[in-house]
Amino acid sequence: MSKKTQVQNYKIKPAFSDTRGRIFDIVEEPISHVGLITFKKGAIRGNHYHKKSTQYTYILKGKIKFVVSGIKGNNKKTFILTEGMFSRIPPKIVHAYKALTPAAMLDMPTLSRGVRGYEDDTVRITILKYD
Repeated sequence: MSKKTQVQNYKIKPAFSDTRGRIFDIVEEPISHVGLITFKKGAIRGNHYHKKSTQYTYILKGKIKFVVSGIKGNNKKTFILTEGMFSRIPPKIVHAYKALTPAAMLDMPTLSRGVRGYEDDTVRITILKYD
């Protein structure tokens, strides 16, 4: 599988730093929407995939269990995401999140949530359930 078809998770390093603070370049690709998603501890979000949209996420705070799989539930992988981590989720990768602590993340898909195309592009599949 090429890198473009795999989920990528990594900690973003500062692009610039001085005595005033740091600058982080989070996304350097075209996106159509930036949303702030908050989680109460134990909350589950996602459980879907996108037919065409790539989704980027950036963890602002907290600790999140991140589960991905193929569209048939195959090749399931689990990651733990923490503050400062970035994920790139290509189309046709099922993804779900469970907050292990109160958490917040930026959600940045290539299709806007404000247009009908986002829901038409989203297919619901449950890969992560409440205990």
